[in-house]
Amino acid sequence: MDVTQAVNNLNSDYVYKVTNAMNQGVQEKTSETNSGDAFSAVYSSVTSLLESTNDYIKQAQQAEVDFALGNLTNTHELGVYQQQANIALQYTVAIRDKALEAYNAIMNMQI
Repeated sequence: MDVTQAVNNLNSDYVYKVTNAMNQGVQEKTSETNSGDAFSAVYSSVTSLLESTNDYIKQAQQAEVDFALGNLTNTHELGVYQQQANIALQYTVAIRDKALEAYNAIMNMQI
């Protein structure tokens, strides 16, 4: 597998997951009248994204250990695992930043 192709596949897959989860949370929020249920839907989608990011990071760490032990001899595969974790973490941080930005905008609104 080509490293660039693997990273591009991860990029498109992860963006799809993030977009789908966020859209699902927004749709569930608008379709329900109870704010507790809407928050629960958004919270569950965010936690699933965080778990996905955590899985990528654990996979990259395990690949590093396997490479150090000699179980993984392909450096390209190690690079793919590390790049997957890096991209997932970058998207997670970007989503966090946007959420904080939205929270600050709401808090600065005058009633």
